[in-house]
Amino acid sequence: MSLLEFWGKTKSTIDLMIEDFLKGVKEWEVLEMSKYIMKDGKRFRGTLALFFTEALGGTIESALKGAVATEILHSASLALDDIVDYDVTRRGDKSAWTVYGNRRVIFVTNYLIPTALNMISTYGEIALNTSINLWKDTAVGALKDLYGKKEDYEQTIDLKTSSLFKLSTCIASFASHKVELLDSLLEMGRLLGVMYQVIDDYADVKTMEPEKLVGSARQLYELAGDKTQEYVKNSFLKYKERYIEMVNQLPFISHFRSDIQQMPDFLITGLLNEAGIDSF
Repeated sequence: MSLLEFWGKTKSTIDLMIEDFLKGVKEWEVLEMSKYIMKDGKRFRGTLALFFTEALGGTIESALKGAVATEILHSASLALDDIVDYDVTRRGDKSAWTVYGNRRVIFVTNYLIPTALNMISTYGEIALNTSINLWKDTAVGALKDLYGKKEDYEQTIDLKTSSLFKLSTCIASFASHKVELLDSLLEMGRLLGVMYQVIDDYADVKTMEPEKLVGSARQLYELAGDKTQEYVKNSFLKYKERYIEMVNQLPFISHFRSDIQQMPDFLITGLLNEAGIDSF
């Protein structure tokens, strides 16, 4: 099964698990906003948790709770980002804060975040502590995204985006009972995250007026200027080379290895296609 086929199959499974999770929310107002915040996601971070778990010899069932928790945290972070950035659309619809107001969305994310962390705690104390630290990194990354300078670019994208990619690979470590691989898997998640964000920022630089760029895309443009394409290509290739080295060092089941090696290209092709860009 290719990565694309795996994603199509497991996205449906994660969507059903999220529906089950939402059924357990008893407060109607929290339920309504949670449904809105969680709807229509690609579920790619959750899919990564399942994919890496199976590639390490674990079962999809063992990683499902962690995959759902990852998606809850991702959706909560997007809802908060939209408030900070004054983004009025998300996933082709109105962003949550434009529908429900800032304060109510903040209160609901304050419900969703500890709920997700509690789900991760079922994998043990180390998994919980790791996920808490990754969420803290996400918060620091959001601050750097808003206030950082061009010199902060690589640290910004490492913190703001890689943290939740690292959570996906963290879940795989515990769900597959390969805790001894945790540090290596976290590094793989970090590399996937920075590659994803570099290309996402490049797409913004290519398709938006410079004065409209915000966050890490603005930092990228200020850092590289007219040489943005060259900078992005060199950065991507550097991170990809390191990623392939990590893949070759880890005990993945053989028939997963090719797809894992191709994952960076799979990620960026989707981003560039969405932006209407052929290549970089």
